[in-house]
This record gives sequence, structure tokens and C-alpha cells, in this order.
Amino acid sequence: MNNYNWSIRVKIKLLLKNVVIMSMANLLMGCASQLTPTKVLAFEKSPSKIEIQGNPHATGLFISRQQEQMYQILVAEIAKLRGNNSLAALYFFEVATETGDQRFAEQATKAALYAQQYDMAAKAASLWIKLAPNNPYARQLLGGILLQQNRPEQAVIHLEAMLDTFKDEPDQVSALISTLLEAQTDQTLALELMEKLLAKRPNNPVVLLSYSRFLIGIEQYDKAMVLLQRLLKQSPNHAEAVPLYAHLLDKQGKRSLALKWLKSALEKFPKQQEWRLMYARLLVDADQFKESIKQFKLLSKDSQQNVDILYALGVLSLQVKDNLAAKKYFLALLDTGHKLNTARYYLGQIAQDAKDLQKAIYWYKQIDGGSNYLNAHARIALIFTEQGELDKAIEHLRSLHVERQEDIINLMLLEAELLTDQKQFSQVMKIYDRVLDSAPDNIEVLYQRAMLHEKMGRIDLLERDLRRLLKIEPENADALNALGYSLTVHTDRYQDAYKLIKQALRLSPSDYYILDSMGWVLYKMGKYAEAIAYLRKAQTKREDPEMAAHLGEVLWMSGDQQAAKEVWEKAQKTFPDDEKLREVIRHFLDSKKNGES
Repeated sequence: MNNYNWSIRVKIKLLLKNVVIMSMANLLMGCASQLTPTKVLAFEKSPSKIEIQGNPHATGLFISRQQEQMYQILVAEIAKLRGNNSLAALYFFEVATETGDQRFAEQATKAALYAQQYDMAAKAASLWIKLAPNNPYARQLLGGILLQQNRPEQAVIHLEAMLDTFKDEPDQVSALISTLLEAQTDQTLALELMEKLLAKRPNNPVVLLSYSRFLIGIEQYDKAMVLLQRLLKQSPNHAEAVPLYAHLLDKQGKRSLALKWLKSALEKFPKQQEWRLMYARLLVDADQFKESIKQFKLLSKDSQQNVDILYALGVLSLQVKDNLAAKKYFLALLDTGHKLNTARYYLGQIAQDAKDLQKAIYWYKQIDGGSNYLNAHARIALIFTEQGELDKAIEHLRSLHVERQEDIINLMLLEAELLTDQKQFSQVMKIYDRVLDSAPDNIEVLYQRAMLHEKMGRIDLLERDLRRLLKIEPENADALNALGYSLTVHTDRYQDAYKLIKQALRLSPSDYYILDSMGWVLYKMGKYAEAIAYLRKAQTKREDPEMAAHLGEVLWMSGDQQAAKEVWEKAQKTFPDDEKLREVIRHFLDSKKNGES
């Protein structure tokens, strides 16, 4: 024996003498820290290397079987800490087999699963069940392992045992079965398992409910409907099946039937709060806000301090423009001490709508974080701007302290937006340049700067920024369209423009702006009939004064002046103050008069 191994043996022997006086719990918590990394490596290589050194009893390394087991536990714990789950599983399993301690069987099962050694995991889980036959988690894990091994027949045995052993705890068993099914990557195996279980327990409520949930999750709605109807025939007021049936109807596109179902169920069982909550939420999804408010009010009678209910009532009251009620609910929400920043934001919004701007600013300034922080301070800046105090608005934005780069950029972009509204383009350009210095690939800012270049008549720089953007994101339909349209309007490079717009249209075939651009470039290329088709299609998707101006112009130039006038007259009624529309109409009508004269 070389001196290195002898040294390790002596030190381990001394260590084990100290370990004898420890409790098992202390050993498991602290043993890993009592060996150096060098000593750990001696255990980590493989179990066979340790066995080669002979029987520990024969060499005198262990003075009792208890010490040997402690040694095995120590090796297993260190192996687990160092990621050698195969070795950990082996030693935990040996200790569990010899001691009959279910804790080590559980450890062996989990370590084997981490190592993806499913045969060992099955052996360990089987031992765990033998030692703890009433542990549902052990049976759930073994069921999953057997499924992984493509052994659904054996997995069913353990699910049935769970159903029999825990028949008084159906919610727990249902949750365990659902978790097992959701963990399966092979959907076919999971379905086979549940079909076998259903064949053995065709009317078991837990099986029917768990299987229905799984089927809904994989969008097999018709089969789920059959099973839920069977369950509800047995138990018409099943606490979970009733709302799940409504959910399924909604998934099938039958929202009105889902609402009718829940309304009828609540008339029979009005104290089912979970059903009522789902009914209220489903009414919101159906845009039946007033009826939803009634249901949330009923819920609030039994739980006046429920944070979510107060929040829902506040938001819904805003939706139906009952700001006084909304204010009451958000103030009540403040009293709960929860969702404080959310309540303050909406109270600020209510005050702002009521033109009480000082109160609005007060509430917005109370917000000290959360998702509405920047929105609130943006609103303060907008209030200052609307009051003619642009400098004060910008000063306020610059006084805010944010740490995330994204938030810093958003504040700078908000400042740029305020300056753009005041046509201070050179200042805006400086902001965009600063942002792009720190984030050169920011798609949004590249696009905004390109649009600003257009406002400033710098078409070459617009093209530079948009082509840079398209190098980063080649299939950005908005950028393709913007560049194509700009080339159409500001240059005679119609063929280049057409190619860009065609590519944008391929990516977003229903976008009315892109349809309008295609119509306009075709017009510039002299293809009037095709242009009119695209422009009419764009107009059917959205009424827009610029689109109406375009369509009217193309119709006029194609010789159908009466149709052009009809388009313009209709647009003028909808957009009487649009200056660009008036300018186009005036240009063509005046040219006609001049031609006639």
C-alpha cells in the first residue's frame, strides 16, 4: 500500500471515530464539509475502486456496521454535492436496503432520476414504496419512471393503489396524477396510461377529472367533454368539474353556453365562490362589464378586503366610465396595504380625467416602483407639457433615478417624443444619437431616427438607418415598407421601392399601410388599374385621410374623376380638418378649373 492511500485511510478512520458520536441528522447536514477536495476525489471515481480495497471489516477500517453505513452515507452525500448522482444513488440504495429507512430510498430514487438511470430509479422507488406503502409521492414517481420505461401496465397498478389508499383525499391524488401527466414528454404514452386506468376505473371521479384536464391541455376537447359529462351526471355539483366544464365550453368557442351553464349552476349553489369568480372573469372576457361588476360585488360581500376583487371592481368601474365607484374601490385597495402603486396610478388617472391635475400629479408622485412607475412619471411630464411648461417636463424626466438600461433609454425616448411634438428636431436628433451610441442595434430607435431624418429632409440618412435596421432584422415589415414608401415619395427609384414593398407585403399581407404603399408605388410606375385595386383594398381595412387622398388621385389620373370626387367627399365628411386631404382635393379641382378656363 502506498503512503498516499494509507494517509487517507488513517484520516478517514479518525474522522469516523468522531462521527460515531454525531446524530444521523447532523451527519447528513455537515459531513460534506469535513473532507478536503483531494479526499473526495478518492470516492468519486467509481464504486468498484473502493470495493477493490477489500472488506472494510477485514482491514479494520470500521469497528461496527453502523460506522460502515455512516461511511456509505458520507460517500453518497459528497457524490451528490459533486454532481455524481449515479454513485449517490448506489450508496443511498445500499443503505436503504440494509437499514429499511425510507428516507434513503427516497434519496436513492431522486439521485437515480437526476442521473437518468431509470432502472436504478425503479428499483429504489419500489423499495421506497415497500418501506412506505402509504406515500403517494413515491407511487407518483414510480408511475412516472415506469412510463419513461414504456411500461404503462405496471404504472397503472401504482395509480390504482394511490386511488385506493387515498380515496378520502381526492384533491391530492388528482393533483399528483395531473403532475405526472404534465411531466411526460411522450403524449401517446400518457394517453395510453389514462386509457388503461379509465378502463379499470370508468366512473372514478378522480380519474375522470384528471383525464379531462389532461385532454383539455392537449386540445382533445370532444373526448374531454364526454368524460366531464359522465362525471357531472354522477356528481352534478362537483366543485371542480362544474367550472372545468364551463372552461371547456369556452375553449370550444361556446362562450355563451359557458356563461349560461355557470349562471344556472350558481342559481342552484349560490355559495360556490370559486364558480362565481370564474363566472365574473368569463363575463369580463365577453365584454359584459356591468354584469361582471354585479358578480364581483357579490364576491366582495363575503370578502370585503379581498385585494383581487377590489382591484377588479376598480378596473371594471373605469371600463364602464363610473369613475366615482372606481375611486372608492382603489381607495379601499390602498387601505388593504396591497397593490399600493397600482391603486395610486389609477387614482392619478381618475384625477387627471377630472382635470384635477394637481391631485393627479400628487398620486403619480406617490408611485415608487413597479410596472407603472415610468408611465406615471410620463403622465406628469405630459401634464407639464400641456400646461406649456416643456422645460419643467424635461427637467422632471431627467430628475428620475432608474438603474436598468432599458428604463434609461425609455426616459430618453419619452423626452424625445415631447420635443418632437414641439418640432425641436435638432434636440431630438441629439437624443437619438446618444441612445444609439450606447445601444447601436436598438431597432426602435433606428426606426425613429430614420423617420426624423425624413422630417428633416435627409432621405440619404433615412435610407442609411433603415438599411442598418434591415441588416439586423431582415424581415422587419415596417422598415421594409417605410423605406419603400420613402423612396417612392422622395425619389424616382420606383423599382427599388417596389421590391421593398413587395417583400413587406409578403410578410404582412393584410397590413393596410403596406397595401396603400403598394398602390402608391404602382401608381408612380404607371400601373393605374393594379394601383386602384390595392388602394381600394387598403381603404376597406381602414378609413384614413391619406389613403383616401391617394385613391382619389389615382382614380382622377386614370380618368374616373367622378369616382375620385365620391372618394374625397366621403373622406371629407369623416376627416373635415385634415389639411393634406384638403390640399390634394384643392390641387386637382383647381387644375380642372384652370384647364376648363
